[in-house]
Amino acid sequence: MGRSLLAFGMVILLLLGCANGNEEPAGTIVEEGEEEVEKKELDFKVVVNPLSNQVEFLMTVTNHSTETKKLKFSTSQKYEIIVKDANEQEVYRYSQGKMFAQVMEDALIKPEESKQWNEVWDFNSQGIKPGKYEAELTILARNEEKLVETVSFQIPE
Repeated sequence: MGRSLLAFGMVILLLLGCANGNEEPAGTIVEEGEEEVEKKELDFKVVVNPLSNQVEFLMTVTNHSTETKKLKFSTSQKYEIIVKDANEQEVYRYSQGKMFAQVMEDALIKPEESKQWNEVWDFNSQGIKPGKYEAELTILARNEEKLVETVSFQIPE
């Protein structure tokens, strides 16, 4: 009797939890004709400039909302860059061999403004060969919206 009552209670809780599934996602929904398009409040773009012995990464976060957005960082490391070769082997990780201070820091981005970070990977002494590579760049802010971008690029001969 006790087990069936417990099972019945769990089913009721499960149904109640599913009943509130009509909530909107974190982004703003914009109606265009008959389609609904989700517009992100924070937009993350990456530009990669491969050169003969280094790669430049330009990361930009733009605030498309009507309110100032706060990016909350828990360390002095603001981003991570992971580069993999054509065989999906990791050949570079920005944070490897570095130390970062444990400090709370916020970056404020006003409406329709941007915050930029620039990093240069000097691979000249690392035996990196010309070819196709893929980089995953992540802004390490502790916010609801994940800011991750993956880009492919070619290292010239």
